[in-house]
Amino acid sequence: MVAGLQALPMPSFRQIFSGKKENPIYPRPLLLQDLWEAVARFSAEIRRSDFMREMFQRQAATGSTGMMGMMDCATLYGLARWQRPAVVVESGGYLGMSSAFILKALADEKLSDAKIYSIEMDPDCPHGALVPDEFRSQFVPLHGDVKELIRTDALPSKLDLFLHDSSHRYRHMLWEFRAFWPRLRDRGMLVSHDVHFNAAFPEFVAQTYAHDPRGLLDAERTRHYEWGRWGYVGFAVKKA
Repeated sequence: MVAGLQALPMPSFRQIFSGKKENPIYPRPLLLQDLWEAVARFSAEIRRSDFMREMFQRQAATGSTGMMGMMDCATLYGLARWQRPAVVVESGGYLGMSSAFILKALADEKLSDAKIYSIEMDPDCPHGALVPDEFRSQFVPLHGDVKELIRTDALPSKLDLFLHDSSHRYRHMLWEFRAFWPRLRDRGMLVSHDVHFNAAFPEFVAQTYAHDPRGLLDAERTRHYEWGRWGYVGFAVKKA
């Protein structure tokens, strides 16, 4: 420990990301401690909930596959609950399993004005069928190709959270990360499901790093605050 800093409290991620004046000794987040603890707590809470049981009962009744499992739904809920986004965009909305858990996080944080724009390419898909009725007013279903929709005003120009869960082909994942990263506000979060399918996510995150001539982290030029992976879900917190 550096001499003279023993009595100084480490600010929490919630304090750092709350918009309040930052402690000048810590100009950027140094640890993920509070984020991991919060996500672990929120994830455990939702896994024990009636909501989790009911959602997976509803999924089983559809006979559909290819949706997030319990651990990843809980992680997504925890990340959204911690980050408290006002504007969310997700690709690959499908039946709405991921949408439902994000919307549940928004409800539990009492973010009644927040919206999630959910993109589904298949016109025959019952898009958002699993989204509970009480969340419908905050759910904006969009049918079409994300590469076309992004060129229209159907999607918000600025957002707080982007979730990739459409095609997990390497080139497409990289394209989505690169396309939506600029739209994220400072401290916005890019989230991806199935990051283990290929190298797109770690490669993208690596490109947001900057190093000084000695090969050490250049915090001023690095374009993320922190990033990580939990199960099959990866996330990166943007620094504008």
